[in-house]
Amino acid sequence: MSTLELIKVLREKTGAGLGACKQALAQSNNEVEAAIVYLRKKGLADMAKRAGRETKEGRLALKISADNKTYAMAYLGCETDFVAKTPDFIALVDNIADYMLKNPTITDYTTDETLKKLIEEKAPKFGENVSFTKAVCWNANNNLIGYYVHSDNKKGALVELSGVNGKEEAAKEVARNLAMQAVGMVAQYLNEADVPAEIIEREKEIAMTQAKNEGKPEAAIAKMIPGRINKYYKDVCLLNQPYMKDSKLSVKDYVEAASKELGCTIKVERFVRF
Repeated sequence: MSTLELIKVLREKTGAGLGACKQALAQSNNEVEAAIVYLRKKGLADMAKRAGRETKEGRLALKISADNKTYAMAYLGCETDFVAKTPDFIALVDNIADYMLKNPTITDYTTDETLKKLIEEKAPKFGENVSFTKAVCWNANNNLIGYYVHSDNKKGALVELSGVNGKEEAAKEVARNLAMQAVGMVAQYLNEADVPAEIIEREKEIAMTQAKNEGKPEAAIAKMIPGRINKYYKDVCLLNQPYMKDSKLSVKDYVEAASKELGCTIKVERFVRF
């Protein structure tokens, strides 16, 4: 990418100004992720909620088996919204998801030779780079899977719940609400335990640097760090986030309240957000 293109990407990801992005790239050897950290340390970008957002164009397809047990979700990227809305591109994404649904045991669809050949055959007619990097196929087994696909067909999520114990119909709404939460609030992890240790160390370093830049004393900084990390968890962990339909509750509180109302013990096993 050219410097101008890198600046554009960095601005889209961080919301920082043109000059700040240019300086950050210069200080980071034109590496976008390093530039993001540089901007955050300077207090010029809040990436906690933005880190998982897609900036390129594309389309998502979700296919469900007749018995509602298997869910295939695929995302195909392209360069422009115009191409993403063409009938041929939509058909290609749908065909990918259909193939996944019929072949649920494949471990990595993005490297599957049949799908690679299908995309290579269709992609040239779009006149753009086409990327296939996101695909999952889940089987519910004895659990419940809920989903949400945003109206623009660019964002979607799957959520798996256990413990519904015969309350599947009522629990479907809970699963859909959680999937909508994951999409709308850009959840990246299920809970605190899922956040990699190196990410936490990075957040601590950023928080300390910001506090020092603000002139806060060392003793005060040490007391601030746990609060900053908890705020990070509330931004990126699904169960820690404020529930979007009632901000007085956390998502964990909502799940517990729903369990009590339905007379079961609902547990969120996993989720995925594209």
